[in-house]
Amino acid sequence: MRINILYRILTAVAVGLLILASCRPELEYVENSFHSGSATLSGSGETLTVLFDSDAGSASLNITASGTWTAEFVNGRAYWCKLSQTEGSRGTAALTISVESNGEYDERGASILFTCGDVKKTIVVTQKQHDAMLLTSGRMEMSADGGVLVVEMMTNIDFTSKIEADGSAWIHELSSKGLSKATVSFAIDANPSLDRRSGTITFSGVAGEETVTVYQRGETPTIVISEESLSIPAEEGIFKVEVASNLDVSIRMPEDCDWLREVITKTISTNTYTFEFERNHTREPRRCELVFENDAFSRAETVYVEQQKAPILLSDELQHVQSAGDVVALILSDAVTGFDQIQFHSDWPEPAGMEADSAGRRFLFRVGPNPENSIRTAECSIFRPGFDKPDRVTFVQFGGWPSFSYVVNAREVSAPEIKGAESALIIWGDGSCDFYDESLVHRYEKDGPHTIRIEGAQFPFFLIHSPQNGMTFDLSKMGLN
Repeated sequence: MRINILYRILTAVAVGLLILASCRPELEYVENSFHSGSATLSGSGETLTVLFDSDAGSASLNITASGTWTAEFVNGRAYWCKLSQTEGSRGTAALTISVESNGEYDERGASILFTCGDVKKTIVVTQKQHDAMLLTSGRMEMSADGGVLVVEMMTNIDFTSKIEADGSAWIHELSSKGLSKATVSFAIDANPSLDRRSGTITFSGVAGEETVTVYQRGETPTIVISEESLSIPAEEGIFKVEVASNLDVSIRMPEDCDWLREVITKTISTNTYTFEFERNHTREPRRCELVFENDAFSRAETVYVEQQKAPILLSDELQHVQSAGDVVALILSDAVTGFDQIQFHSDWPEPAGMEADSAGRRFLFRVGPNPENSIRTAECSIFRPGFDKPDRVTFVQFGGWPSFSYVVNAREVSAPEIKGAESALIIWGDGSCDFYDESLVHRYEKDGPHTIRIEGAQFPFFLIHSPQNGMTFDLSKMGLN
């Protein structure tokens, strides 16, 4: 009787353990089930890497699960990669991964996350660019603890590897060997920081260069962007931002950035964001902030984009004219064709023709002597079709003030020291002039002699630093009694 009761108890316990075991979620890749097709397989455990060459192709493998499972592309951006089945029930399922032909210059990658209960597995799909050395992957992950990184390459040429400056302090080459199938090992130091870091290894051969970017995790989830600030030209175009992260990343940008938009195509990589921008028709630079963020982990990185204003005027917006008069040139850009209208708000700068210049067009204006003893100014507006505002130039001409001049032969000359002058203008003798500042240093394109003339309201005292032999002075116009 006791034996019978004990037998029933043991039987109940065994059944209970079996039920508990059957409820535990499990998800595994079936060993030796991979059919390569045009791909190679590497990795084990939680992450497998499937490498395709640039041609269209497919590969298959089996998974076994203890319950229902789902599969999804991380960030949902891999339009060039397909999975034959994205969900399933308990048992074994045969999956096919297929990719379209990659005719682009850049490698692309996608991550497929499998979930069964609280168990997660990842397949990283990498497709090489056209006509390149076949590295296992251009992107490799390391834990914060460091270890040995092995890079595999299919090649038939000699090559060298170089650890770039961004990773030279914590990546160290251990070995490399042979042709056909080559392996290069690198020692990765432990990452003492809380932040993720990246380093670049460049492989060079007669066929070109290949790079592997090594991302090493820190203690906390991070988002790494390739650049924090970008300056883009006024004309329309595109730019790219590389984002490395172990999180799902979304993009946030202000509503007033309607001149900038993301480009999503079938060939795009899940780690590369491409943006196109419109031509800037305004006369001011414009800015936009691209925020790559993950709300769940309160992580965000911002790329500050500034677009330059459209060029009209290439010369200075402030034109100095000596009191005796001169011919002044305004250089306008040829980047945008169309009719130029130049409008003066004073009548003393007179048009003197136009001539070609390597940078654009030179509009010449003749300015006569200033009949007054005070400074006079003339405002000028330059209009061009397609721009909402004109460029503005101010002509400033000194009055008939006292002046002195001297001759130098050197190529580099410092301004003299002038005490008590309310304002002064230095005419350097090579077609350029500046408002006086004792720190000015002028450099000539060729040897002298050069005649320097200085005009000012008064000259109670001036001092020439480092005088040269043979210097001559003309003080006849200083108004001395």
